[in-house]
Amino acid sequence: MNIIFGTLFLVFFFAISYPFAKNFQLSGYDIKYYIKNIFVFSYYFNGKNKLVFTKRMTRLIVCYLFLLILITYSYFIFLNCIWLIALCVIIEFVLLQPILLLAAAIVSPFERWIKSRYITKAKKRLSQFKGKKIAITGSFGKTSTKNFLAQILQKKYKVCTTPKNYNTPMGLCKTALEVLNDDDEILIVEMGARRKGDIAQLMEMLQPTYGILTAVGAQHLESFGSEEAIEKTKYELCEHMCKGGSIVFDCACETTKKLYERYQNNKVAANVDGGVRFDKIKYSAKGCQCEIFIDKKSHKVKLQLIGSEILKDLACAVSMASILGLDEKEIIEALKDLQPAPHRLQLLPNSFCTVIDDSYNSNILGAMQACECVQLFSGPKIIVSPGLVEQGDKQYELNYKLGKIIGVSCDEFIIMNETNKNALFQGALAAGMKIENIHFASTRKEQGALLKSLQKRGSVVLFENDLPDNYK
Repeated sequence: MNIIFGTLFLVFFFAISYPFAKNFQLSGYDIKYYIKNIFVFSYYFNGKNKLVFTKRMTRLIVCYLFLLILITYSYFIFLNCIWLIALCVIIEFVLLQPILLLAAAIVSPFERWIKSRYITKAKKRLSQFKGKKIAITGSFGKTSTKNFLAQILQKKYKVCTTPKNYNTPMGLCKTALEVLNDDDEILIVEMGARRKGDIAQLMEMLQPTYGILTAVGAQHLESFGSEEAIEKTKYELCEHMCKGGSIVFDCACETTKKLYERYQNNKVAANVDGGVRFDKIKYSAKGCQCEIFIDKKSHKVKLQLIGSEILKDLACAVSMASILGLDEKEIIEALKDLQPAPHRLQLLPNSFCTVIDDSYNSNILGAMQACECVQLFSGPKIIVSPGLVEQGDKQYELNYKLGKIIGVSCDEFIIMNETNKNALFQGALAAGMKIENIHFASTRKEQGALLKSLQKRGSVVLFENDLPDNYK
C-alpha cells in the first residue's frame, strides 16, 4: 500500500514541478540567478512561454526524477509511522525547487563537458571558414544592426547570420555547425553578455576581422553589477579583434564614443559629422523620409522604419557595408526594401488600428524613442507595458521615469504584470495622467479584454516590452 501512495505522491510532485523547470530554463540554467530570484518569479502552468524539451532539459528532468524517486520511496518504504510519512511529504513538497537545483548541480559537470565538445567543434569549423567574419555587440540594437547589415550585404554577397537573437557560445556553436554553409561569403555574429568575459569567449571562438559596437548602457545591470562592468565587457570586442581588423562605433552614444576614442586601431565613427548618419527625418504611418550621409554625400531615401535609435543602428550597418565594398548606389538600393527586426518598433497596420510592436527586450532609451514615435500618429493612443527588468538598484527609478514618459505620450495606459506596477503607476500619475486612464492586467486574456474596450477606429497601440512567464 505504501508503494502505491508513494507512486501517487511521486507523480504529483513531478507534475507540479513544471513551472519550476520552466523558470529555470527561462533563467538560462543559471543556478545563482534562480536562487536570487526564487521569491520574485511567477509560477504559471499556462502562459506564453512553454517548457522546451531540449536535450539539456531532458537530461535535467531525468536526474530530477531519479532524485524524486529516491527521496519519495525511501520514506514510504522504510517508515511505518503515518505522521512521519506525512511530515516527510510536506518537507519534500517545500524542497522541490532545491531538489531541482541539486539535480542541475549534479548534471552541470556533464553539461560543461558537452559544451566544451561543441565549442571545440565550432571553433574548428569557424577557423576553416574562408569568408569575412563580423562581430556585433553593445547593450542595445545588436539584433537590429545585424538584420540591417545582412539585408544590405545580401545584395552583393551570400550572407549567414546567427538566427533570431542567438548571442551565446552555444548559439554560435549552433550557427557554425548547423547554419553556416561552405559557400557563404560573410558570417555576422551577434554577441551578448551578462558578465565579464562573455564577449572575450565569443571573440576567441569567432576570431573576426570586423566588428560593430552599438550603444552601450545599463542593460542587464542586475547581472553585471555596475555600468563600469558593462563598459569593460563590451570593450572586450575591441581587445580581442584580430590584427588589422576594423570596428564601427555608434558615436551617438556617449559611452560608445568614449570607447571609440580609447581604441587606437582601425576604426570608423557612425552617427557623427563626417560619418554615416541620418538627417531631416520625417515620420509617417508607413515609415520615414530622410537624408543619409555616406562619404559626406547626401542621399534622399524612404524607409519602412520608425524611430531615431533604429536609424542609428542602421547607420552602423551602412558604415560596415561601405567598409566591405558596397558602393553608395548599392547601399541606397538595398535601403528601399529594408525591414525592421520582428518586435522592434515593427509597424503592423490594419484596417481598424495601427499596432507598433516594440515588445522585445526594452530599455529606457528604446522606450523613450517608442513613445516619441506614438506621438507622431493621429488618433487615440494606447500604450501597453510591463516596464523594464534587470535594472539592478535602478529598477524603480527607471520604471518611474518610464511611467512619466508614458503618462504624457498616450491617452490610455495598460500596466502589465506586478513586477513594476507601482513604479509605472506613480510615474504616470506624476506626469499628470488621470487615474481612470491607467489600467492593470495580469494576463494576456485580461489585456485583450481591456484593449477591446479601449480601442477605437484609428487607434494607435504600442506594445512596449514583454516579460517571460517567470516575472510576476
